[in-house]
Amino acid sequence: METEPTGPGSETVVIAKTAKNKMTKENRSHLTRLITVCLLVLILVVVLSALRGVDHIFFRSIAATDKFSETLPDTVRQRDELNRKRWPSGFRLHRYWWVGGAAVYVAEMDRSATNLQFDIELANTQIIGRETITDATRRLIKRDILPLAGVNGSFGIRGDSYGRGGMTFNLHIQDGELVSIPIARDRWGYSPPSPWGETSFGVTPDGEFLLDRVELNGELHIDNGSRDVLPINAINQICDSYAPVVLYTPRFGRRTLTRRAYEFTLKKLELPLTGKYTSRFVVTHVNRRGDSVIPSDGVVLAIEPRAGRDWLGTINESTTGRLEIALTPKKWQQVQQGVGGNLRLVRDGEVEPELLAFGRSRGRTAYAHQNGASRHPRSALGFNDEKLFLIAIDGRHPGYSMGMTLYDMGRFFSELGIKHAINFDGGSSSTLWALGKVVNSPAHGYERRIFNIAMIRAKER
Repeated sequence: METEPTGPGSETVVIAKTAKNKMTKENRSHLTRLITVCLLVLILVVVLSALRGVDHIFFRSIAATDKFSETLPDTVRQRDELNRKRWPSGFRLHRYWWVGGAAVYVAEMDRSATNLQFDIELANTQIIGRETITDATRRLIKRDILPLAGVNGSFGIRGDSYGRGGMTFNLHIQDGELVSIPIARDRWGYSPPSPWGETSFGVTPDGEFLLDRVELNGELHIDNGSRDVLPINAINQICDSYAPVVLYTPRFGRRTLTRRAYEFTLKKLELPLTGKYTSRFVVTHVNRRGDSVIPSDGVVLAIEPRAGRDWLGTINESTTGRLEIALTPKKWQQVQQGVGGNLRLVRDGEVEPELLAFGRSRGRTAYAHQNGASRHPRSALGFNDEKLFLIAIDGRHPGYSMGMTLYDMGRFFSELGIKHAINFDGGSSSTLWALGKVVNSPAHGYERRIFNIAMIRAKER
């Protein structure tokens, strides 16, 4: 039996014991509250997870309650509106959470919008070199051009031993100028010669959207007794055995950067080149070593060494002739803005047939494009009868977004109502800039310099 202490100091002992009991009760009270809060948080997390897993229609209804709302596919967990207060008329910016584990950023433009237009921009205003979308948009704003959204576009090389510090190897038409067009090659980044390779997007003066494999029909007609004709394989591309005859314009850069090519400087012709072009010319210089300076008022015709020897006796200084270009399909001869990718994803609202086989075989049906069978960050352009879509898919971020395969993209875009779509350069280059900043999360954690930009901008008044 416990007894109360007596004698000297007993009062102090009683006070200490009382204080100890009080502290014990307070600690128990704090611990009970902490446990209660933790349990409530845990219950809330479990409930939210259950709702997400069982009935994500609930979340879709929350995310799509404005006048632009529409029924979203079951493969969308949630759609977020980004910077809604800054949307001009006819423009929207969304982030879709794909059930497969990817964040998809989409900038949309109403095709009927009278205040908006599609446009493209070449990095540093020339083929050679790269530039971030942010730097390019700052440059455009200084020219009183107002970009609203832009996504990295064409494929290219990032640099090589020839001194090319990056250059696109896809089609590029800007303000009607034929800046670049390659020869078809079945290689990653290029457009293979098949229906799957119909991968250049263009806009005609009357606003028609085109998606085709565009071919260059270029010829140099020499004024001599035999009327020799030299076919031109590419414009502002690498001159080699794949493309033995290449035409270089001032848009390429300062020099051709070739080695040992036979080169002929042509002047007194009209610039710029276009999709339907005819002009007289005169040869002013012949160079057998390559790497010619490209004049601001002319072009350089480069011929790969083995083929070039055959033309040395035919083309000399003061040789005259006629340069002709006619893009096919014929509608492309009038295209004002055009940009190339590498593979078609959606055709007439359905996944591209060759992409279906590619997805089922996990890339074995197109070995050169096997990268597309793995999940990576991606970029793309799509459209339907009402809208244009610029798209960036984040990837290589465990726990946030792992990216998509090409087949994943085609199927998802089709579910979103996109009627036609092509694949752009992806990986660490995949970037969507919108309303003044980069809105997605590039794989390297920073904005990479790219070759050209497909963009939505305010229309000039």
